[in-house]
Amino acid sequence: MSDLITQDSVKEYFDGELRRGRRLLPDPDTLGGLGSYLKYSEATKLMSDPGVERVLDVGCNHGSVEALFQVQFPEQVSTTTIEGIDISADAVEHAKGLNLANCNFQSYDGDTLPFPDDSFDAVVMIEVIEHVVDKERLFREINRVLKPGGKLLVTTPNPECWPLRFEAWWFSVARRILGRPPLEKDEYLSHAGLLSVFDATGFVPAPNRSIYSQPRLFFHIRGWSFLPPLPPRLLYHYHKFCLTRMNRLPRFIERHFKWSLIGEAQKSA
Repeated sequence: MSDLITQDSVKEYFDGELRRGRRLLPDPDTLGGLGSYLKYSEATKLMSDPGVERVLDVGCNHGSVEALFQVQFPEQVSTTTIEGIDISADAVEHAKGLNLANCNFQSYDGDTLPFPDDSFDAVVMIEVIEHVVDKERLFREINRVLKPGGKLLVTTPNPECWPLRFEAWWFSVARRILGRPPLEKDEYLSHAGLLSVFDATGFVPAPNRSIYSQPRLFFHIRGWSFLPPLPPRLLYHYHKFCLTRMNRLPRFIERHFKWSLIGEAQKSA
């Protein structure tokens, strides 16, 4: 966990990512794109629930979730209004340029959500909370703008996942060797930490939902797996097999070999 993360460092990173040509929709036929596609799909599935008419996407970046929703649920586009917010003004301008129906985008200060109380039926945050400095403040703001009984969906990397910890270590070592500064953009929440923040900010976790998701039963560097030893394309098919056939694992293995946390909760009455 970094104690140097700031809103400015996060904004600088995502402004730069947009300039480097970040894809609007991840490619599910690639190793890197498959995980993101599944996470975005978790958001669109919640957005399509009956009774969900107004949605807030916190950390919308350049509109990926909104674009995927229109592809996956075109029959609900006309009845679902989505508000997207992000601290990257550049990303927001890109999202506005997509001209997506019933979608509005705006940049915000990263502190106070620019909406009145009880405005939304659902809020989604896909790979966002790890970039937030004051996590409890954001969750309290989300609770404020959600209607009573409204739903919240959060996805975030699992910091207890051993393959991800190794890859993060290798990446930081590589940057030091190349003389590049560290990327100060992440402060991860563990499973217990996420549940603790839910409890402290007035959210009740969804019952009977496994919070660990997406088994990552390999260690890899730049697309090549060395444990097990597989080239990129075979690694993709191996990973896809694991996702479809190995989702039910013993708790210890889930904790250390699933690379994503998915927290679904409801605003308490």
